[in-house]
Amino acid sequence: MENFDDLEGFLHWWLAHRPMNTPENDALVYQKDTHGVVLYRQPPYQVELFIVQPNSEIVPHVHPNVDSFEVYMSGDINFSCDGQWFNQNQLGAQIRVRPSSWHGGKFGKRGGCFLSVQKWLNDVTPTFVGNDWRDKNNNVFYKDS
Repeated sequence: MENFDDLEGFLHWWLAHRPMNTPENDALVYQKDTHGVVLYRQPPYQVELFIVQPNSEIVPHVHPNVDSFEVYMSGDINFSCDGQWFNQNQLGAQIRVRPSSWHGGKFGKRGGCFLSVQKWLNDVTPTFVGNDWRDKNNNVFYKDS
């Protein structure tokens, strides 16, 4: 893999080459309405594909140790980031989500599919991005329910 100085350089490289490097462990997540798979992991970079059920919502939250681009793939998605709503339902549309950016989404009748292209910060090892989650109530993503 090439060396990258920033997340945007990695984003362009990964979208151009789309290499697969799915780890044997910690690659899949199934949590309520959201399902994900790690397509690529080479620390500090990671690419996760998320599929979200129709008519669902991901509440506003932050990932304090992750800088990312969320890339639209398919479906009816309204992303929010720092209080602004984005309805850019065109293949490849991107939204930058910084570690302090409050973000979430609402998914319409077709649900949604997007890539999260990430750079993990502060020497935190990449895992499922929901492991680095904080919402306004200081909840974590994973909950037994």
